[in-house]
Amino acid sequence: MSEECVKKSLFKESLWVLSFILFFGILYAFVLGVYLIPSPSMMPSIVPGDRVVLNKLSYGIRFPLQEKPLLTWNSPLRGDIVFFASPNGQGTYIKRIIGLPGDVIRFKQGVISVNGLILQQRCLKESNEGACLGNILIEENRDLHLPSHPILISEEKGATFFEYKKFIVPPGKFFVLGDNRDQSVDSRVFGFVEESRLYGKAAFVLFSTEGDSRFFPEFRTDRFFKSI
Repeated sequence: MSEECVKKSLFKESLWVLSFILFFGILYAFVLGVYLIPSPSMMPSIVPGDRVVLNKLSYGIRFPLQEKPLLTWNSPLRGDIVFFASPNGQGTYIKRIIGLPGDVIRFKQGVISVNGLILQQRCLKESNEGACLGNILIEENRDLHLPSHPILISEEKGATFFEYKKFIVPPGKFFVLGDNRDQSVDSRVFGFVEESRLYGKAAFVLFSTEGDSRFFPEFRTDRFFKSI
């Protein structure tokens, strides 16, 4: 093979590699992301060890590190599970949107209401007396156009940090909660989340592992490509 042919072959291979890198760079920057979930704050919907795919095109498109999107085509909805920049800007959080701009959120004796409508709950695990036990699964209703989903609460009437507290969601901001209500740092602690800080919507669980082993992880076979 002549020297010229070798150069052409190397050029083609280099071009292919660069195209491959560019394609996945654009895909990661604008379209999708994959995040490892380290905490139980979104249990049981999302568990520690899940690798959750983020859809960055859920609400619009923006350049990385740019606050305002180039284009928007959807608004976040109540019930969406979203990724967003943490309050200190040093990491990424994942929570569920409960309050939209203009909503009035009230916490009273463990009961949450939005605009006067109570987030009614149904025990998925009960004792013989009908009382909820320990950390239990609760299913919230659909009265507020909130997709039905299980949450975790403690046996103490769903303690939610406050006996009584009222929040009014400002324009351009959202009120978020973790599904694991008693083990979640969310809007009850750090306040509202600005729309400009939203990265996008959680799409599905790509895969999930158990334990801390990086080299020989134990895969949870029931969570491959699991919808959220």
